[in-house]
Amino acid sequence: MKSFLKTALLFVLIASSSHAQNQTSDLKEFEESFKAFISNKMKKHNVVGASVTFVADNEVVVNEGFGFSDKTGEIRTNENTTYPIGSVSKIVTSTAVLKLYSDGLIDIDKPYTAYVPDFKIKSHFDGPPSFTVRHLLSHYSGLPRLIAKGFLKKEQEPLETILTYSEDEYLASSAGKSYQYSDWGVDLLAVLVQRVSGTTFENYVKTAVFEPLGMEHSYFGKTPTKGYINNNETETYEFSYSGSDGVISTPSDLSKLCSVYFKSSTLAEDAFLKHEVVTDALTRQFTDAPLSYDTEIGLMWEIKQLNGFKRVKKAGIHEPFYTYIFFIPEYNSSIVICSNSNSSSKLHWDAWSKAYSFMGKKFKLDRSPNPIHKKRKAKKVKLPQEQMKKLEGVYNTGIGMLKLQANGEKFDAELLSEGLKGTGIPYSENLIKLYVKKLGIKIHAMDIFWDEIAGEVVVGEQYKSGRRLIGGAKIGDNPIPESWKNAIGQYEVSKYGDNEYRTFEHITVSMNKSGILQLNAKVGYPSEMEFALGLRPLSDEMAIIPGYNFEFFAGETIQLLNRRGRPQLKFSGYIFEKKN
Repeated sequence: MKSFLKTALLFVLIASSSHAQNQTSDLKEFEESFKAFISNKMKKHNVVGASVTFVADNEVVVNEGFGFSDKTGEIRTNENTTYPIGSVSKIVTSTAVLKLYSDGLIDIDKPYTAYVPDFKIKSHFDGPPSFTVRHLLSHYSGLPRLIAKGFLKKEQEPLETILTYSEDEYLASSAGKSYQYSDWGVDLLAVLVQRVSGTTFENYVKTAVFEPLGMEHSYFGKTPTKGYINNNETETYEFSYSGSDGVISTPSDLSKLCSVYFKSSTLAEDAFLKHEVVTDALTRQFTDAPLSYDTEIGLMWEIKQLNGFKRVKKAGIHEPFYTYIFFIPEYNSSIVICSNSNSSSKLHWDAWSKAYSFMGKKFKLDRSPNPIHKKRKAKKVKLPQEQMKKLEGVYNTGIGMLKLQANGEKFDAELLSEGLKGTGIPYSENLIKLYVKKLGIKIHAMDIFWDEIAGEVVVGEQYKSGRRLIGGAKIGDNPIPESWKNAIGQYEVSKYGDNEYRTFEHITVSMNKSGILQLNAKVGYPSEMEFALGLRPLSDEMAIIPGYNFEFFAGETIQLLNRRGRPQLKFSGYIFEKKN
């Protein structure tokens, strides 16, 4: 019997050793193939430099640099190369807020003004600003995207200057109504951290987040790493507000931040954040909001529910630097990619796909599509003429201004910014399939869903999965006051401060061919962009940019001023003077 037990034990030990050797061999094989994969993809996408950290079940599989941090100086990247991480800084800020929450120092369901009582903002809605800390953490506060003035700086300014800028600005919507990504809101959270902790935001993050997590190469400031646009070295802006876009870090450090949200970490006795706090952070928020639809946002993290597990993500751009984080908390696995080239977005997704494929095999994941969104078997329908007339009009959307004009059972459609014309075909479930002609070829542009909430007609995009996201609103038929007609013309920023970058080249107010008051904005820094946005006048002195959740300026208020007999516009914190 003893001989049998010894033999059985020997077989178990041999099998365990063989399994461990196979696992080690698999990891080594993947590591080599992954490095070659990244190098090839960097060449394909014209990426100068990148660093990657891949962790699988709490084991570091890859932690390496690729390419150059300084091409001219022939300085190669490595695992400690630092990058401005752009909006991934928001995760640092939210983690700091959640640390205060986990330690019992704040309640995220209390109003923001409970912690920052001197915060003030104007509103087109009754009552004081009612958003809570949770609203800010999930981008449901009703704040616009940002205040352009003061957002990009040559030298750092006190964080609390944002409170001064806020006093003369307006909410875009009431709290809890719609998801609206907001840098502004995250910077207000940084002010909260400062007030509650009794020290500067940057110092609290250093002592309460970076140091305990061993994030030795993370800080606020500048990086020696060079940035590249189209393979050419390009200077970036030095500073933004610390909360939304201020952190310098490495993929290795950011993987340590990810591990705070891993299942294994939350169950530990000495967990950095309490288990229930992490669970809350990785749970979809405000699913019953009027314009929530299928928004997948937790407490700052973007959450995609898959088959028995979540893919959690956050991306950041500090032009031309890109950072992406992906992780699966249930399997204690993450991949973080930082790059110094604006052509690198596809590289980040390629890296995730390669890592996800490996995790699928290692953890036997069910990677088939998860039908969590409602199956929509839409069919062509004939809408009542009354409904067709109600949907007629011009909309601000994520693809520019869209005009719909009823024509029998269909809509004549036009993307006003691009001059593309086409057809909108009504389907069941409040869906319109939009087709446009480009170079004489009819193409399916997108599927638009529509809805009516509290008398406002809103639109959004429906994806192939059936997922729906809010993306715009009807501009409306408000009469245009004479004061706004007289304001038509081109404007320039009256004066830039010594510490400001020249962001706006100019803005123009015009009346477009559809009779809509239109604002065109040309931005020259940090990258060239142009916007064409419809305005809805509210009074002789005020107009809003109707819409929700498109990239910039959705929901912002524009004020018409008259100083010394000359029209001026107040827009996103700047005063614009009308040119002669």
